[in-house]
Amino acid sequence: MTSIYFIYIIQCRGGRLYTGITTDIKRRFAEHSGGERGARFTRANPPERVIAVWSCEGRSAASKLECAVKKLKRPQKLLLISDNNFLSEKFGTEYAVIYKRENVQFC
Repeated sequence: MTSIYFIYIIQCRGGRLYTGITTDIKRRFAEHSGGERGARFTRANPPERVIAVWSCEGRSAASKLECAVKKLKRPQKLLLISDNNFLSEKFGTEYAVIYKRENVQFC
């Protein structure tokens, strides 16, 4: 059975952006906010809110999008966050089929 994974972008203090993957957004955001189990980046740049989330089946697919997003420059990340069509325009239509944009309502 394949698990559902989420790829997320967090806005941190100072406007910095952090991208990661998880199976539980609320838990992972709390870990980043708590500091101890958060990423080194979010310990130095405390998270403020989750600003974008995509879901997919399986860790491999999630890691693929996470890697692609981390390679983007900040202006492209902001475009990805604000424009739902940018994902398929930048990476191809197969990405729009694999990754589903989710509403951010929990943080």
